[in-house]
Amino acid sequence: MILESFVRQQDQKLNPGADFQVANAGLCVNGQQRSRGMAEYDWLRDGVRVQLKSSQLGWDRDCWCVKFYTVKLNWENPDLPCFDDLLLALYTPRGIYMYRHDLTLGVSTCGIMTNITGSQIVVSGPRGVNSWSEALDVILQKLDGSGCTRLGVFSLGDAMLAELAAERRQGRMQLAYKDMPLADCSCSTRGDCLHNVVQTVDAISNPARRMRKASRHGWMRGECSVKVKSAQLTWNSSKRAWRVQFRGIGRSTALDEMLLALYTPRGIYVYQHDLQMGISKAGVVTSSQGPNIAVTGLKHEEDWQVALVAILGKFDADTNDCKCLAFIPFRRLEGWSSNELASAEPVQE
Repeated sequence: MILESFVRQQDQKLNPGADFQVANAGLCVNGQQRSRGMAEYDWLRDGVRVQLKSSQLGWDRDCWCVKFYTVKLNWENPDLPCFDDLLLALYTPRGIYMYRHDLTLGVSTCGIMTNITGSQIVVSGPRGVNSWSEALDVILQKLDGSGCTRLGVFSLGDAMLAELAAERRQGRMQLAYKDMPLADCSCSTRGDCLHNVVQTVDAISNPARRMRKASRHGWMRGECSVKVKSAQLTWNSSKRAWRVQFRGIGRSTALDEMLLALYTPRGIYVYQHDLQMGISKAGVVTSSQGPNIAVTGLKHEEDWQVALVAILGKFDADTNDCKCLAFIPFRRLEGWSSNELASAEPVQE
């Protein structure tokens, strides 16, 4: 969101006098109004539909690269593109690089998901090169040597960028998670950490059962297949409510168990889900990724603590078979001392 605001302001500087407007979100496939975040492009520049994609320079297995996801190029109807101008923002330790993409370099499909979520654009450095700086030079050479156009390079100390970041830090989510563990991690890194937490809880709860890894999202406990999903308590601006949403839970069999990790400012809650409570369809991706699990707090309630109580109340209600397995607090609970914590058995809540 910071990079979108920043690049849009740079686009305005590059096109003085142009008429800039917010995107027309349009309609979903079911005819309902899209949310602002689901629009097929980000803004209009003199009637030109501009789409921005951003990526952080990151390490992927054996090389540094930038990856831009969900680029909807409309392979089925090339004459009816979803946007007219594709801008890329590369977030790197050296600065932010802004490009106009040629819709060719690094474009790859995503199998059956391409028509639903779009394509990827991946530009990689040389394999086996550990230096991010050397890899970035190669990535920039690929971009500059293609049909892409470099529009600018901006320092991470840019005053406008610092102002946008400062405003973002004062947001509802940032204030709620300030100084909390895992708050500064990427979603994938946090998900891996929470996966390990849930697996540890499951091992402690079932010491006599043999555990073996089955997939990135689960394991086998004896003959039972266990799946784990994690979600952060987040503020949904369109619904004006706090909620937890576990995406793409897949399709379960009678032997499956679904364990959920709720990452909240208070701590991590681990639940065994009953495979029924809060399940909702996820539009066109339901057929390939499965439904979601969404549990929402009170509408228009901005206090995350009040909302969390309401959400936990839904999980703990007698109307479902969900079961709380553990709570891992981020701060020492009232009444505990360091001596007590050192000598006492772990408290389960």
